[in-house]
Amino acid sequence: MADDGKPDPLNEQAKPPRRWAAQAIVVVAVIAGGIIFGAKIWQPVKRVEQRVAAPIREAVKRRSPVEDLPDLVDTVCPAVVGLHWAGQKGVPQLAILISQDGDAATTATLPRTAAIEGWLNDGQRLKVTVSAADTVTGITLLKIDGGDLPVATLGDADLPRIGSWGFALTSPAGTGCAVASGLVASDFVTDAASGDYYVRITAGGDPLPLGTPFLAADGRILGLARGTAGHVVPIDLVTTVVSYLSRGMQPPAARFGLIAEDLSPTLADRLGADRARGAVLVMVAPKSPAAKAGLQVGDVVLSAGQSAISSASELNRMFGGDKPIDLVITRGPEQTTLTVTLTPPPEA
Repeated sequence: MADDGKPDPLNEQAKPPRRWAAQAIVVVAVIAGGIIFGAKIWQPVKRVEQRVAAPIREAVKRRSPVEDLPDLVDTVCPAVVGLHWAGQKGVPQLAILISQDGDAATTATLPRTAAIEGWLNDGQRLKVTVSAADTVTGITLLKIDGGDLPVATLGDADLPRIGSWGFALTSPAGTGCAVASGLVASDFVTDAASGDYYVRITAGGDPLPLGTPFLAADGRILGLARGTAGHVVPIDLVTTVVSYLSRGMQPPAARFGLIAEDLSPTLADRLGADRARGAVLVMVAPKSPAAKAGLQVGDVVLSAGQSAISSASELNRMFGGDKPIDLVITRGPEQTTLTVTLTPPPEA
């Protein structure tokens, strides 16, 4: 400082700027704190990002069913059989091979006297005989001469869900398959059908030949075309009937004009039924004793002849005789009792 008591400008400039130094220390501390804090929160943020991004990456990598369609066609097409006979009119009707020794199932209407050939897609022409047929459903079990034949994979024993994507395979010339993609558009519940058990599909513009298989996106058979307005017989009914026919039997209640199945989860949900009990009617033949009694497809039988019913096999046992049978059924929210009486054969 100068002798006169005033600050010396030269000495003031030589001293370090203490205020600036303090500010610099604060800035450094803030930066260091930010680095430490960022390191602490980075791992949780990274984990959240991974959880969000991983499903997105998986969705991007997931293949569309349409991309797998050529491989599925190559796998299933060899098990599709064209049915041909002399004097046949229209497009060939079809069957699907279900065993390597030549068992096949169809909904086709076959002549009783004509010699039938099965045309396989590898060029084989094999003799076809009718093993057995169910008059209520129209499902027929065939035997195709040959061994080590290709076999189709059948779907689950349940009703296909509405909105399920799938595809139909036809074999017009026995040299490869034609494909029509489609959807399960409705079912017998949606359409309020009282005498028929089916799902309705949209698959191309032309009606599907009888016996055409409709397949799920994974290649399993969901049903066989009946040829009416896109109706497909669900594979659970085909399996039920074929299991009897393959043992040389008719479904026990078929002579009363009805066929029943166990109440599956999907069927129970569609019908609003208690899945813990009952057997569901999946076919009621027109003008049959069952139809005359007022029974309808979708009715859930809770008891028969005062015996509780928990499965289709229990219900079938009740139809072993010729006596009238009282059935307690539920139809939607309503419960009622109907009596089924076997129509006596006409007198000679």
